[in-house]
Amino acid sequence: MADMVLLSFDTEEFDLPREYGADITLDEGMSVSSSGILRVLDCLSRHGVVATFFCTGNFARLAPQVMQRIVGDGHEVACHGVDHLHPAADDYANSKLIVEHVAGQIVTGYREPRMTASDNAALARLGYTYNSSLNPTFIPGRYCHLTVPRTWHYSNGVMQIPASVTPWLRLPLFWLTLHHMPVWLYRRMVRRVLRHDGYVATYFHPWEFYPLQASPHYQVPWYIARRCGDPMLQRFENLITWLKGEGQTFVTYGNFCEQMRGGKS
Repeated sequence: MADMVLLSFDTEEFDLPREYGADITLDEGMSVSSSGILRVLDCLSRHGVVATFFCTGNFARLAPQVMQRIVGDGHEVACHGVDHLHPAADDYANSKLIVEHVAGQIVTGYREPRMTASDNAALARLGYTYNSSLNPTFIPGRYCHLTVPRTWHYSNGVMQIPASVTPWLRLPLFWLTLHHMPVWLYRRMVRRVLRHDGYVATYFHPWEFYPLQASPHYQVPWYIARRCGDPMLQRFENLITWLKGEGQTFVTYGNFCEQMRGGKS
């Protein structure tokens, strides 16, 4: 089986400024995220690769045209809660109802906002077949998952697809790493994971492709805002070009789940 690349985007309303004490309306947050995701879609279209978009209920209902573009371009949609800032007990069900209604397709995947803990038994009862809510690394103040499996596995009948980290040291390959790490080192880490695991799964956000450094009123820390906008888009595009040059195959999370279960791609 060829090595596989699983790209994903946490397609949510931009609410990050609220974590740092800045006020932002839902409409403004949607404007930032919609702008970023359209740039992402244009990039993916240029390169002819597919991705999975984990969408909040807020994003789906407020940006139906963007959702239709995602589906129309051949990508997969999955769920990411309803309100990204305020998770609720009934999000698993309500997120699925909203996203399926807007996208017009069955949703089988879930990712918790901010990669928090999941109730996999509840996800299974609602018809979800995979969950990608685990970053199996250590990030101060956010994650400490050094003892959990770092590759795909099952929990209560639901396939878990963690974000990829390197073997042994568990260095993460997620969005923040691509912002800061030298390109040669990031590529070396990706190549190591592909050779060891046979796939790499990583995730980004639409607001990373918006020029946050030019918007200091959002009060987003420098290490998050760094390279957002055109520089990040260029790094992302170069990553895709390199991966295609390496002969890698791009698949959605749903495709990956089917292949691992022995189904058709």
